[in-house]
Formats: sequence, C-alpha cells, structure tokens
Amino acid sequence: MDRREALRYTAYALGLTLSGSAVSALMAGCQVDHSADWTPTFFTGDEVAFLRDLAETMLPRTTTPGAADALVDRYLDTVRPLRFTVEENEAFQVALKNFIKEARQALGKPLTRADAGDRLNWLTRIDQEAYHHVRDNPAMPASERPFYLQLKEQILGAYFNAEIVAKEFFAFDPIPGRYDPCIPFSEVGKAWAL
Repeated sequence: MDRREALRYTAYALGLTLSGSAVSALMAGCQVDHSADWTPTFFTGDEVAFLRDLAETMLPRTTTPGAADALVDRYLDTVRPLRFTVEENEAFQVALKNFIKEARQALGKPLTRADAGDRLNWLTRIDQEAYHHVRDNPAMPASERPFYLQLKEQILGAYFNAEIVAKEFFAFDPIPGRYDPCIPFSEVGKAWAL
C-alpha cells in the first residue's frame, strides 16, 4: 500500500474528507517551499512580511541561522491552517491583524519599516509585559494569555523544526549510533537533533 492509498483509507476510517491542501501538505511532509516565486496561501503578503521581520528580530542570524534562514514565515503559512481548526485559525488571523496594528501604533510606522533597534526595543517590552502578565496570574486559562505568547510559541516551534537549524544549531546525526543515556554534557558539547 502506498502513502496515497493509506491516506485515503485513513480518511475513510475517520469519516473525514481531506482538503486538497491538507493532502498536498501530508504528501509533501509539510515541507516548506524554498522556491523564489513562493506566495503565501494562509496569510496575506503584509502578514508574512510582518511575521518574517518579527521572527528575525526574535531569532536573528548570528553564528547560527536566523528565523529568515529557517523560513519561519513560510512554515507558519504552510502548517498553521493544517494544525488548527477553522475557528481557531479565524481567531488567530483577527488577533494577528490587531497585533500588527498595535505594533504600528507603538512604533509609529509598520514593523517592516522600523529600524532593527526600535523593533528589538518594542519586542523586548511586549515580551516582558506578557511574561509579567502570566507570572502575576498563574491560574489564567490559556485562552486568556496574551496573543504575543501564542505567536512566539509558534515562531519558536517553526524555527526549531527547520532542517537548517537542526543541522547548524544542534549536533545532527541522521543515523545515530548507540544510546548512552548518562554521559557528561562536556563529552557531547551541545543538544542533539534526531
């Protein structure tokens, strides 16, 4: 049985019909499109530009790949509509639009046009505010957490799921050797991606 047939039988068994984009993403293994002519399918072009610049402000290129190198914006555009319900995605898009407006008001211009220092200062401020808000309200339901935290979690998830990050940030061995559960960290040097 090939993958296509297995997916069809799984869909029948679950009583679901998969959309064309869902099947396409499953068949491609949710891989990000690296082509130069890529266009977003879930987010608008302005939202993708915002996400790219926000993610790159969080995770800039240093001695390790940055968020732009990891194509975080493309990953989110590919995976977001597949991982969440239609209602969750609609709520996310409304919250993202409001977040983009908040950034514009705080910076006096779109985030994509603000200089790197202003973006970093703004991001540091909202990150600290979100942290303190959650710390001061430990019983707060996840649905009431600041939107920024949800977005940050997804950006970090997209970043650490990127192949370039697995290969250049973590130690990477596509065919791992024996399992040694208790060895000194100094012997391995950094975290591993498997």
